[in-house]
Amino acid sequence: MTRRPELSILLPARDAGRYLHAAVGDVLRQRGVELEVVAVDDGSRDGTGERLEKLARADPRLRVVRTAGIGPARALDLALAAARHPWIGQMEADDRCPPDRFERLLDALGAQRDWDGAVSRAGVFGFRSEGMRRYVRWQNGLLDPDELARARFVEIPALHQCGVYRRGALEAVGGFVGLSEERGWPLDIDFWMRWFERGLRAGRVGRVLYRWRQHARQSTRTSPAHRLDALRRCKAWYFARGPARGRAIDLYSVGRTLDAWRAELGAAGAGDVQARMWRPGAPFPAARGDALRLFAYGMEPARARVRAALPDFDPARDWFAA
Repeated sequence: MTRRPELSILLPARDAGRYLHAAVGDVLRQRGVELEVVAVDDGSRDGTGERLEKLARADPRLRVVRTAGIGPARALDLALAAARHPWIGQMEADDRCPPDRFERLLDALGAQRDWDGAVSRAGVFGFRSEGMRRYVRWQNGLLDPDELARARFVEIPALHQCGVYRRGALEAVGGFVGLSEERGWPLDIDFWMRWFERGLRAGRVGRVLYRWRQHARQSTRTSPAHRLDALRRCKAWYFARGPARGRAIDLYSVGRTLDAWRAELGAAGAGDVQARMWRPGAPFPAARGDALRLFAYGMEPARARVRAALPDFDPARDWFAA
């Protein structure tokens, strides 16, 4: 009989209240895997810790760690340190997932031996906006590891919580905090920047195996770390030290976006940046032959026009950002 894979699920929770029981139940009902759940009550004041401990008494696969409030990234690192198994998954305390989620992700990792992690497509429910639907559709279209890696300077290419990862890969990137607290940008984007910077690979399973709850007060909408300027600062910092290390950059965009990217690349240490105002569809300005070309356009139709305008578009030289 084939031994079932062993998986640790990290579940940070702060004031998760009415959603907690469903999220924990979805994880404990997973089939095809041997699992434990390491839940961190991160300083809740609504009885989340007590609810978790009651659930743990009913199912010994659930272990509870309680803190005074250290933030989601440190809570994830605390759960990772307490985890026992070689595969690591995640679950947010207010989200949902089907009972075959982790089995299918681990099947994908078994089939794709060069992947260090596997994420799934996501669905959104609750307080939805057209902008969030568009963002998730864009994420869901990125399947190949190389597509995810190249998209990281456009937006966060995947919900990190919808994946399963080799424990050694998470340890190689230094866990979840990274530079997010020091620099004031989200743990999500910092995680993926460090992941791909180290040459690790993650692909996407082409099924919706994670349901991401939306509500008006979630940090994605309210935290200063998720503002456009914070995200751009992160992208520019990692671009300057990654693909553009030791290279000149020809930067193409318009208006305030062009000015903001030029400023952030300079602040990140990129020493040779030439900013060129260009609207796709207009004649293309001359480029330096030895420079990377960075196209900073926020909407996919504009990026499609860039590709159409440049018959010599070269993934080794040309990058998109937003």
